[in-house]
Amino acid sequence: MTEQTSTALGKPLKDLDILIVDDNANMRLLVRTILRSFGLQDARQARDGTTALAELERSIPSLIISDWEMAPMNGLDFIRAVRRVGREPLCFVPIIVLTAHASRQIIETAFAAGATQLLVKPVTPANLLQRVNWVLEDDRPFVKVDDIYRQEMRLPKPAPKLTSAPATKSNQTWALD
Repeated sequence: MTEQTSTALGKPLKDLDILIVDDNANMRLLVRTILRSFGLQDARQARDGTTALAELERSIPSLIISDWEMAPMNGLDFIRAVRRVGREPLCFVPIIVLTAHASRQIIETAFAAGATQLLVKPVTPANLLQRVNWVLEDDRPFVKVDDIYRQEMRLPKPAPKLTSAPATKSNQTWALD
């Protein structure tokens, strides 16, 4: 089998078809509004994992942004359903998990289940854009682990380091290496 990469790899943000899954209507609106401010035309929405799976039967998005704590189907069960072997090509859609509780256990569980990225609430435009851009540049292949697909577990390319430039009398400036 050839290696399969993310369905969003290399696409411009404005061309993405994003599905936002969250049981909180205000959070769905916030994420959608932030994405629209960055040029995305629109985003589909689902109120929980069960509703999202029905939406995915109609059309496969290029990216999913999903809450972790939802009912009746939570984020973990939703990710497992999406990543299940036999759901190709749906199982290769990147998933950004939103959570207000970023304990080590939740982070490890989310990535082991197949999350592509994790974003801790409260969501800020800069953090959301960073995660989406990360997904768009993430070339890690998906690998079959037991009965699911998840991206290869390797460290991503390091982010540019923020270093201080020589200070001026009027201010301190910062530059990226």
